[in-house]
Amino acid sequence: MRKVVLFLSILFIAAAAAYPQLISFKLTGGLTWINGDDYNKGVAGRNQYIRDTTTTMSGAYKELTGGLNLLGEIIVHTRSHWAVGFGGGYYSLGNESAVTSQGVLADAPFNFTSTFKPKLSVIPLYINLHYFTRLASKAKLDLYAGPLFQVVQFSFENPSTMSIDTVSQTVTYTASQTSFGFQAGLGLSYDLMNGVALIVDGCYRYGKATNLMGNWAVLGTSATGTINSSSAEYYAWSYDYAPAGKYSLLDFFDNNGPTGEFISNARKADIRLSGVTASAGLKIYF
Repeated sequence: MRKVVLFLSILFIAAAAAYPQLISFKLTGGLTWINGDDYNKGVAGRNQYIRDTTTTMSGAYKELTGGLNLLGEIIVHTRSHWAVGFGGGYYSLGNESAVTSQGVLADAPFNFTSTFKPKLSVIPLYINLHYFTRLASKAKLDLYAGPLFQVVQFSFENPSTMSIDTVSQTVTYTASQTSFGFQAGLGLSYDLMNGVALIVDGCYRYGKATNLMGNWAVLGTSATGTINSSSAEYYAWSYDYAPAGKYSLLDFFDNNGPTGEFISNARKADIRLSGVTASAGLKIYF
């Protein structure tokens, strides 16, 4: 994949340098939706596990699905319908959700509260090959595609309390990674005045963050003392947990991963970045 990205980048840059006629700048903002993959499966599995193993449950953990994006692109137009764009931006997804439950553990009743605070921040950098065609006197269609490089940071915070042993703790995790991918999309532009056009854009991105390694820590108190542990080499792991049913879960462990009688199919998790971006903005011609 990296060799393909490098080859296409060189090809697009050479094409842009060959016959430059016009330069434009596109600035758009809007919404981004992603697949989420193992993180979202883990959230769904955790919700189901709590429902099945407690007597009452209120609230539910939320999946990572959508957020805001801001994108900018410098486009070098050639003599024909073709152009090459060099762009980048930022998009961020996050939510906060809480669960409260009651149940019985080893004949002892308990109350449990937990909050998930995930955040996914991504800086996409890309090169697009554009093809423009005019639909009307002031309207153009833009078809584009190209390689994508993304700088990804995933963070997670989970404060929780358990009435048994009076446990109050917070788990935190932060990991960064780079990811290669591909994107393709189409846009519609309408000329507002000389040198300025209104843009409506839709794009599909393909990419994922895998083997996420980062800083993990748990800090808190309990009836038996202080809780304090940390590591700079923890991974996000996806696994199946089946004590009385099968649940797909996501947690954080060292390189050895989760182990136990009821654990199977353990592997380092993927957070799939593939999804759709919808945005609108302006294009300025120079």
